[in-house]
Amino acid sequence: MSGYIGAEPTNDNTANNGVFSIEDLNELRKEGSLKSAAFTCEFLVVGGGGASGNGTPAGGGGGGGVVSSVDNNGGGSSVESDLTLSPGVDYHVSIGSGASGNTTVGGGTVFHTIRALGGGSGWDSNIAHEGASGGGGGYAFNYSNYGRSVTQSLSNRDNFTGAASKQGYRGSNTSYESYTSTGGGGGAGANGSTTNSGSAGVIVNIAAHGTADVGEVSGSNVYFGGGGGSSTSTSNYTTGGTGGGGTGHTHSNNHGTANTGGGAGAKWNGGSGNGGSGTVVLRYPDHLTCTAGAGVTASDENTESGSLKSIAITAGDGTVSFS
Repeated sequence: MSGYIGAEPTNDNTANNGVFSIEDLNELRKEGSLKSAAFTCEFLVVGGGGASGNGTPAGGGGGGGVVSSVDNNGGGSSVESDLTLSPGVDYHVSIGSGASGNTTVGGGTVFHTIRALGGGSGWDSNIAHEGASGGGGGYAFNYSNYGRSVTQSLSNRDNFTGAASKQGYRGSNTSYESYTSTGGGGGAGANGSTTNSGSAGVIVNIAAHGTADVGEVSGSNVYFGGGGGSSTSTSNYTTGGTGGGGTGHTHSNNHGTANTGGGAGAKWNGGSGNGGSGTVVLRYPDHLTCTAGAGVTASDENTESGSLKSIAITAGDGTVSFS
């Protein structure tokens, strides 16, 4: 036998005239089988950041919640099991917006069965609003009126240690004995700071940040869900937490960074900052192609080592599918 089905090809390197070797056919069958089989998908889902308080003084917004199947470092978010998905199925995706105005929390982000909560709003003369991570609170006005997480209701100003939920941490009061100071927003990685700055987000080194501007890159790590800085009369500005948290006090741009889930920083002279929007990052076998449906904004696919691809979804509400 010649080892070919049909006429044996010539040596002119043309398109084989529709003739395939047995090895080629086996590869085609294998590829077809792979493209129809269920597969494992790693994910990162980040909720929208909370808005800062609106007043003098005001607390920083809480970072958006982080849910991931990829190992993370320093965060309240737990490592979840990978998803098992199938080609040819439309999977719902919705990117949470950052909160606008401190009467609301950040929008939740959804991919398939996974949901990351939005960050809570920072404190001002009104009570703060609960979210995945708490917004910053006031010290002298009312001890109970500061950011709280979804799983803990805080009754006194000293009780703000430890992880508040598996998606983020609580905001804090300030350490200063003055009505002119407030606390920093909690983040996905730590409690809000009593020194008025926003807390750090969580490190999740899933790919796609090379092809889309998602997360905050610091050194060799990528952070998500940083808390916002507060407004205070004790300094010119308060830093936002690494992971897109907005800078507080007199800084000109106090908004959380888009596609990080960062909480907003609070302005001393009023004007609530907006939280940063959330994001979804997916990592899957490289023989598949991920396609975003109508109304969904996504990065180009990023080819990685280990026979994998990744994609970042940055805006919209719709579906994605694999083929």
